[in-house]
Amino acid sequence: MITEGATRVLWVRSGGRCAVCYRDLLVSGITWKQVPLGERAHIVGRSTGSRSPRGDDPLPVEDRDAADNLMLLCGVCHDDLDDTANLDVLTVERLRVLKHAHESRIEQILAVPPDNSTVVLRMPGIIGTAGVHIDRSAAAAAVLATSRIAQFPFGPDRTGLEIDLRRVTAPNSGNEQYYTECRRQIDQFFDRQFLPAVADGSVHHLSVFALARWPLLVHLGARLGDKIVTDVYQKHRGTDQWAWPASGEDNRFSVETLVGDDADEAVLVMSMSAAVHVREVPTELAGRTTYRVVVDGGVTPHYDVVGTPDSLRSAERAWRDVFADIELNRKHVRRLHVIGAAPVSACVALGRAMTRGVHPALVLYDRRDDGTYHPALEVN
Repeated sequence: MITEGATRVLWVRSGGRCAVCYRDLLVSGITWKQVPLGERAHIVGRSTGSRSPRGDDPLPVEDRDAADNLMLLCGVCHDDLDDTANLDVLTVERLRVLKHAHESRIEQILAVPPDNSTVVLRMPGIIGTAGVHIDRSAAAAAVLATSRIAQFPFGPDRTGLEIDLRRVTAPNSGNEQYYTECRRQIDQFFDRQFLPAVADGSVHHLSVFALARWPLLVHLGARLGDKIVTDVYQKHRGTDQWAWPASGEDNRFSVETLVGDDADEAVLVMSMSAAVHVREVPTELAGRTTYRVVVDGGVTPHYDVVGTPDSLRSAERAWRDVFADIELNRKHVRRLHVIGAAPVSACVALGRAMTRGVHPALVLYDRRDDGTYHPALEVN
């Protein structure tokens, strides 16, 4: 006899849906009133031998009324399962696979509130000469502070989405081969893993944790684009944590424009995490229209200058203001040369702000030990 407890377990595991056709078993399809339509179907029949469907299976009789041997079905699917004409196809093994697949799907769907989960993407790289590590638990804690639950899907080891650039050798300043290899790995990740996951609906919200050379952060942002709702995090020196601090600096940013010649190139100077001036622009770019993004209110540029999500949104608006001015007043500009210093999150935001095919290509410059800037990577 099937107990009330086994029935309750079965309904919960099946989510009130038919395990075969996924029909809602709590609502009438005719009157749309709440009507319990679910039927408890045995995988291995209750009676032994041929007296019941699949009854000759060696499963002990005392286990046949347990929830593990039951499927919640609609009446039509229940009749199909037990029809003698179908027993050669609807075997015990086949039905157990169907039951497990359905109940696992229900568990996964309901494990996290639908609007409260986020897929974590991590990109550790090399800063200076040392590889950095982005711990899963630290990322999970950071998103939990925003009332979201971190997910690390797409891998048997549950590392989730990760672009590990720490094994790329010779990250010397100005080494174009280093950037070429890192870009290849980023592009390969997007083409083989990320974009297919977006296409099949596996990624609805994204949380990005990245720590690498700033041109690579911009390229990461460009590949992400702005089609997926995305939160970008950065490690804050004041707290040594990835979570946005409760009392972080809520700075704002604006664009200073120095109009130059009519060349098809312009310059963007980032004076955010360190002070960078127009006079530092490479001599071959002298005379070009130059945009300089600065901190408002006379705040001295420093590493944690972007201290809140609102401050990051202000940096995003500054990037978009630059692109908007080019679209409106300088449509002939085909390349925007970028130098300077900006926090991690702002660099990712710069890449996300550009629209391929609409905005000019970004030529990103490394600062060498002698203080000069040299092209490292082009994002187009």
